[in-house]
Amino acid sequence: MEVYREILPESYLLILADDIPPSLDHEEALDRALRRAARSGKSSVWVDCSHLHHLPPDAAELLLYYYRKLTRHGMSLVLCHLNETVQAELERLTTARLPVVSTLLDAERYCHLPANRRAS
Repeated sequence: MEVYREILPESYLLILADDIPPSLDHEEALDRALRRAARSGKSSVWVDCSHLHHLPPDAAELLLYYYRKLTRHGMSLVLCHLNETVQAELERLTTARLPVVSTLLDAERYCHLPANRRAS
């Protein structure tokens, strides 16, 4: 899995993509990217899965770990653009439901809901 980063005005965008051939260090790349996003000072992290066709089990657990960590610090983590396969894998591999929206615009709307805003 490749992880691309984009720093937006109010959020940190991570774009996950299948790599060819598969990389053995995808967990490390995702962990490093999520760690940077958590320290970015942004109020939300958006994870775009539009270029991902398969979700490795360790990636699902990392996403859940960072979702919980960011939530404790008043930040949001939202996944978007999941195809049916990735959505099913995520539901099968994680013990809790992660926020999933259809588009990046929906991610922005989700993060601006009063219940999901960062504590000041």
